[in-house]
Amino acid sequence: MSAPKIGELRLRMGLEAPVDTPDDSGAMTRSYVTIADVWTKLTPLSGEARFVEERQEQALEWLAQLRWRADVTSEMRLVAGARRLRVLAVYDPDGRRRFLWCRCEEIA
Repeated sequence: MSAPKIGELRLRMGLEAPVDTPDDSGAMTRSYVTIADVWTKLTPLSGEARFVEERQEQALEWLAQLRWRADVTSEMRLVAGARRLRVLAVYDPDGRRRFLWCRCEEIA
């Protein structure tokens, strides 16, 4: 895959970072806070049916391409409307800090 043209980054998504807070039982509760809105290009990579706890779920993988940012990690997620994408891996495709590719899994 080649680097996207700037005009191809047309989907506005919220970049969310996790925030863990302790609850009354001593466990942690994870919530997310939006740290930025980014323009992205989404490309579908794969789709499969999985069995999780004896029920079938759809798993969709996407490649989200966006302008390079130094603060994106694999603990974050991208959100657009009802679509939530968990970031699995983050990498700079050519090492020039122009674009960032995020391999994501859609959260059902």
